[in-house]
This record gives sequence, structure tokens and C-alpha cells, in this order.
Amino acid sequence: MATRKKNRLIMRQVGPIQAADVTFGDLTVIVGPQATGKSIFLQTLKLVLDRNAIHDTFKHHNVVFNGNADAFLGGYFGKGMAAAWQAGKSRLQWNGKDCALPELARPSKAKQRQESLFFIPAQRVMSLASGVTQNFGQFNYGDPFTLRYFSDAVHDLLQNEFGAKGELFPQANRLNDTLRRPITEHLYGAARLAVDAKDFTKRLVLKVPGHAEGLPYTAWSAGQREFTPLLLGLYWLCPAGGTTRRDAIEWVVIEEPEMGLHPQGIEAVLLLVLELLRRGYRVVLSTHSPVVLDLVWALQEFKRLGGTEADVRRLLNLNASAYAKELGAAVLKKDLRVYFFNRANAVQDISKLSPMADEAAEAEWGGLVGFASRTGEVIADVVNRAASRPARKRRANPGVAAAPVETPAQ
Repeated sequence: MATRKKNRLIMRQVGPIQAADVTFGDLTVIVGPQATGKSIFLQTLKLVLDRNAIHDTFKHHNVVFNGNADAFLGGYFGKGMAAAWQAGKSRLQWNGKDCALPELARPSKAKQRQESLFFIPAQRVMSLASGVTQNFGQFNYGDPFTLRYFSDAVHDLLQNEFGAKGELFPQANRLNDTLRRPITEHLYGAARLAVDAKDFTKRLVLKVPGHAEGLPYTAWSAGQREFTPLLLGLYWLCPAGGTTRRDAIEWVVIEEPEMGLHPQGIEAVLLLVLELLRRGYRVVLSTHSPVVLDLVWALQEFKRLGGTEADVRRLLNLNASAYAKELGAAVLKKDLRVYFFNRANAVQDISKLSPMADEAAEAEWGGLVGFASRTGEVIADVVNRAASRPARKRRANPGVAAAPVETPAQ
């Protein structure tokens, strides 16, 4: 298999980002607290890759900036975000070439105008107001471009490609059964995702046994509302038929895929992420979920210790179908990377995710397992104190003697 080109994005002194130097793998996971610059970083990746396509999209929707860089940056990142770039201090470099956000605020002379990165934003639930998809023009100036464009893509998918279909999930020709079953079990249950067009508006509903009209969007669970636009985005990336990928798209960014989901629902989403990798997309995730890093850590250990596709299937609770075997074998060949964004510090490469690492950022997986580790230590101390009390005091507090506590290490 041919080695892929390593892509590297460097940003310094841009908004909350002090210093970020990220070399992307096939799957790159970004972790860190809120307001550490993760979204700015990922939106900048989109801008350096799809500069002309973004300008063309604004122009197509009659959004004109007349060469005003601040206006463009506010329209792209969000109102007021032009101040994130500080002349003389901020730095941006893509694959060894220096550039600047104000420079990217104008189209380049390059002939390449096709989109190469598809962005599924954290605010994706806003793309389905009351279960109705929103087009680009229904948002306001200052709403991030990535949200507006994602919403427009989902709107086009629903109005055109799925226009004549009443049912969106499950579909036999969309996603393998291995991927559909966990979605059914952990996200939709007996409900079926459908389009209701009876009021001359295509509105998403959940068809539930015993409910003739279908549940309206506002009656869904929070997890179902968060997952459905993500599912539609994945439908867009995984066309029906023999087409492996969508047009010229090479990259996929998904912000916080775990939002609103139970851990088993997150596992179902991660299977979809692995499907994107199998299809050859480069995938970048931002996350606050230890479940995501559990998977990455396990895959890293499998690669280090000579694990097999059967180990991957066991981890993901998959049967021995031909598809599942292919998926397991494919992900073991992928380059996996993890970066930790922190306030007032340089971004750290914590890809090994070693619990024995000297650096707390790596040992605690960017803070995602820090509380669990601390809980285990405190409980162990309490157990040891209880065990060291004189017998008479322990008898006076029979609950201590009767209910020994096991620490995670046990």
C-alpha cells in the first residue's frame, strides 16, 4: 500500500492557541478542555484546504465581502473572530508554506476549486430546526461557515436524493448491516426515521409502532436529535451503489461525535467512523469522550502487539462476516494520532496514550480519565484508613467492615 503524504498544520498565537504543531494521520483525534482552540484549528484546516471552494460558496449565495478580510473572517469563523489573528504575532503554516488568515480571506489564483474536506460541526443539531433541514441562506452572517455549509448539504440530500423516499433509516442499500444493527439497537430502537411531507414541508419524524403520525422532532430524545444530522452527513459521505467516496472529498472532520449519546451509542458512531477510514477518507475528530480514546488506545495496542482483525471484531462485538473481517483488517493498517489542546500551553502529541507516561497529559488522556484515576486513589486511601482502625472502632461502625470497597486496581 502506498504511503500517504504527511500533512502538517502549524498555528501560533491565534486566538486561544498558543502553539499547535499537528501532523495528521489517517485518524487524528483532538482532545482538550473547552475554549482551547480546537474548533478554530479545525476550521482553519478546512480553510487552507478549500479556500477557493469556500469563496465560491459565499459568492453563490450572494455573500460579498469586497476584499474586507475582517468581514470574511467574521463570516467564516463567526462574528468577531477576525480579532483572533494578531498581525506580527500570529503564524500559520501548511505543509511548510507560510500563510496568514487575512491572506486566505481572498481567493487564490489556483485552478483547484473543488471541496476536499467535509465538516460535520458540533452545532449540527441547528441544521434541523423542528425537524426541517435549513439551507445556507437561512442562517445569519456570523453563523460559522462550517455549520451553514453542512446544513445546506444535508438539506440538498433530503430535498433531492431522498426526495421520493419516505424512509431514511434503515435502508438496505445504505450502510452495511453490521453498521445498521447497532444504530437500531442503541439509537432508534423500534423507531424508523422517515420523511413526512403531508403539510407541503419535508419534515423528519420517527415512525414508532402504535403512533400513526410519527413522533415530531421535538419529542425525540436528545441523543436522537444529535445523531440524526450526523447520520445524514454520513449518508452524504457514503453514497449508495458502487461509489466508495463522495466526489473529490478526501478529508472528514467530525466535532464531538459523542454529543448526547450513551456509551453504547458512541460505540455505534465509532463503527461509522471506522467505515469512513475503510473507504479511504482521512478522518479528524474532536472529542470529550474517553470511549473514543478507549478505542484508539486499543487499536494502538493491537498494532504494537500484533493483534488481528479478530481482536478488532471482539472489541467491537462484531460477528465473523466478510465485511466485519475486512473492516477489522483495514483499521489495523491506519495511522492513528492524538493531540491534546490546553490553555496557555503548546499542543502535545499524546498518540501513545500510555497510562505509564511521565507526562500527565498522556497518562490521563488529556484529562479525560483524570477524575477516574483520582477517584481510585482517594477510595484506596479511605479503604486503607478503614482497615487500619482499631477493631473496637470498626465494630462501632459495622458498615465499614461489612462493605469492603474494591479499588480499580483490584
